[in-house]
Amino acid sequence: MSKSKCDTAALGSNMIKPQSGLSLVELMIALALSATLILGIFTVYMDSSKTTRVGESLARVQESGRIGLEIMSREVRMAGYQGCSDSYTVPLNVVANNPPPSLTPASAGDGVYFYNSGLMGWQVTTATQTSWDAGTDFENIGVIEDDALPGSDVLMVQRARPLTATIKTVGMTNTGGQIPVDDPDGLFGASAAFSSGSLLMIASCEFADVFRLTNNPSGANKALAHAATANASNDLSVAYAGDEDAEIYALESTVFFVADTGRVDDQGNSISALYRARNNFPNSATPSFQREELVEGVEALKVQYGLRTNASSNTIQYVDASGVSAADWKNVVVVRVGMLVSASGNVLEQNDSQAYELPGTVFVANNPSAGQQVHAADRRLRKAFVSTLDIRNRRCGEFKQFGTTNQWEWETANNNGGDGDPCN
Repeated sequence: MSKSKCDTAALGSNMIKPQSGLSLVELMIALALSATLILGIFTVYMDSSKTTRVGESLARVQESGRIGLEIMSREVRMAGYQGCSDSYTVPLNVVANNPPPSLTPASAGDGVYFYNSGLMGWQVTTATQTSWDAGTDFENIGVIEDDALPGSDVLMVQRARPLTATIKTVGMTNTGGQIPVDDPDGLFGASAAFSSGSLLMIASCEFADVFRLTNNPSGANKALAHAATANASNDLSVAYAGDEDAEIYALESTVFFVADTGRVDDQGNSISALYRARNNFPNSATPSFQREELVEGVEALKVQYGLRTNASSNTIQYVDASGVSAADWKNVVVVRVGMLVSASGNVLEQNDSQAYELPGTVFVANNPSAGQQVHAADRRLRKAFVSTLDIRNRRCGEFKQFGTTNQWEWETANNNGGDGDPCN
């Protein structure tokens, strides 16, 4: 064979054969494996996304519950505070014009005991939606009366808050004289936090007066006037001086309640919230409150009050607001506060059918029995928060009149029952 023929034969044997491609069976197997892999990845993603949503909702609910209880606990524990003076034995001498009903003397010259109005509560029902606030400091105030959700409670706390301004040692020249103060933070003045008409309290360990400021102090030597133009009298109980434990306080009256925000979540669920309304104490017969939203997602606020029913044994009985008479608010020594909080958006796989226990009631999804209330049967995540709060400005024992005199004394309890009473 010639060399050229051998080279041609070798070249032909080394040529690349054409590729035949995938068969239909191979293609179907590849598609099936790919689909299974994609489905697995999608399932993992969906489960992870669902877990993330539930975790985020739980975190929001827990945060809302803790914040709500913390804000309320700070106020409740200080209910009735009036400095170093005892709210049970040192009455407030209210000379200010247009005080709120809770601080209005029964007759001219009478003192007002802060223990009676330091803490008060109400229950709101559908039947009492427009009447439950009769006689309160916020009667007919629409942002409270009309908006407070039926089935929830309303709690009011009154207290004195110390100011950074201090009374100068030289003090007042007489009971009608102006009050000289050092005001490092500029609290008093025409454009300051407290201007003419503001309601203030001055108190030592033996006396306490509530008056209206009648000037706009300015300059280096500020002095607070309490003239009869905005007060029943310009005379206070004593001529206060800074070296006699006397201090200047702002009066605070705070109302906590639950109301609809008017907003809805991405699933169309209505969003409610815990609100706080503060009394502006205007020099007017018409009250004025400033309302602010505190915590979103609070569906209900329920409160029970611990009454000391037996002074000798410090026995505590927890009752709803309807079980506390007007004369018994001073005997409330412990408060149980509960909130039902939900997260926005449907994160549960099924409608919420759980029961949630709050002070005095249980919230169920359907068919409530006596003493139970209904929560929405939707897929929102919920959690109940309950806290028992001691009222620091409450005494042990029983407050009794001394014989037939106008003096009062304490009959101290001689046995502690270990029942959550702050006196234990």
